[in-house]
Amino acid sequence: MTVEQVLERLREELAMPQLKLPIKEKDYTEEEYLQLKEDLIAYYRDYVDHFEN
Repeated sequence: MTVEQVLERLREELAMPQLKLPIKEKDYTEEEYLQLKEDLIAYYRDYVDHFEN
């Protein structure tokens, strides 16, 4: 899967149509895609959900 395909799939599956990520330019396997998605969700939970003013 190309970088654009990865980004489009993430935008759709995560319901984030404006998502832009600086990811490495390469072909991604399904396993790499799933790991990227898992890492992104973990980052969001760890850093964004716990943000306090």
